[in-house]
Amino acid sequence: SKDRTVRLWSLQKAGCVAEMELPTNTVGTPFAAFDYTGLVFGVCTAMAGGQGHYVHLFDARNYTGGAFAEMQVKSSQIQSVVPMQYARNEWTDMNFNANGNQILIKGRDGLAFTIDGYEGTPQRAFCGGIDACYTPDDKSILTSHENGTIQCWNVDTGASLKKLEGHPGKITSIIANPKYTMFASCCTNTALWIW
Repeated sequence: SKDRTVRLWSLQKAGCVAEMELPTNTVGTPFAAFDYTGLVFGVCTAMAGGQGHYVHLFDARNYTGGAFAEMQVKSSQIQSVVPMQYARNEWTDMNFNANGNQILIKGRDGLAFTIDGYEGTPQRAFCGGIDACYTPDDKSILTSHENGTIQCWNVDTGASLKKLEGHPGKITSIIANPKYTMFASCCTNTALWIW
């Protein structure tokens, strides 16, 4: 949240069950995400001075013991993978792949790229869309676009595999169901498609 804390809530209890303060060498608003098992969550914060970002990984069963891993994703590493017009965009979200060995970083104005889930090394860029997600089999990244299309990319090579058409307008959100082989997308005219 904007008070520089990350809070953990449980649907089984009233109120916040944990509150973690951010390290002093970070800036901006943090964000967090759980992996597909619900056993690990990541917290991402920007480094002071625009040097990059921290990704801290926590065991959801023992978060009070602190992060079990800290990855530093340096700006220079990001610029080696991400096109320059996207490299300095603010990070806003992250998603773990089903295996937990990659993390999809998303940001403002079309920023999307993968990092290694263990070391934080930037791997491949999938920029230019509005939203992005992994497919349930971890083999592809789906990106939604302004022109109503969904682009399917090979996660390892970055090669374009397929373009899906059908939405009449800008696709604002796309999400895959990790349990079933399907994904949903929605556009500005409130159409929701199950693919």
